[in-house]
Amino acid sequence: MERKPITFSVKMTWKEIFKFTMHHTYHSIAGIFGVLLSLFALANLIISFDKLSDQSKTIMTIVAAWFLIFEPLRMLFRSKSQMKLVKAYRKPLDYRVDEQGITVSQDEESQTIEWERLYRIIETKSQFLVYSNRINSFIFPKSSLEGQADELGNAMAEYSKDTAVRLLGGMKKRRR
Repeated sequence: MERKPITFSVKMTWKEIFKFTMHHTYHSIAGIFGVLLSLFALANLIISFDKLSDQSKTIMTIVAAWFLIFEPLRMLFRSKSQMKLVKAYRKPLDYRVDEQGITVSQDEESQTIEWERLYRIIETKSQFLVYSNRINSFIFPKSSLEGQADELGNAMAEYSKDTAVRLLGGMKKRRR
């Protein structure tokens, strides 16, 4: 079945960058380990509070707060500063998704990334994350898709079907 191209624009916001960063960090082995370590330290602090020395209480408090408070705050401030530093975020990015790949354009510049060159596609509750490698990703906020989220998800699953692209999150259900 021939699909018509899906086109949409994304005006990046610090909130979308923050959601991406949180997902990217806390769905990695290091992120999961960090949260578990922080939760263990918090539980140890609560359960053994009377038995711990002041130094141990301080250490446990810092470890407990690291991945549960400090790291999310760091990512929040970093997301806001990225909005100011990255020129590409100042204007909307226009996307076209078709059987050739994903074409991103802004002003007079345009680039197409073929499906075979993508690494993985993740669907979260509020975004599609299309990775071109382990770190870099196109962020497609579902709020920017003007009712085309299901159509886009199905199209990306279909177009990437015969490639090595890994589908994760809600995208797993879309591959037929």
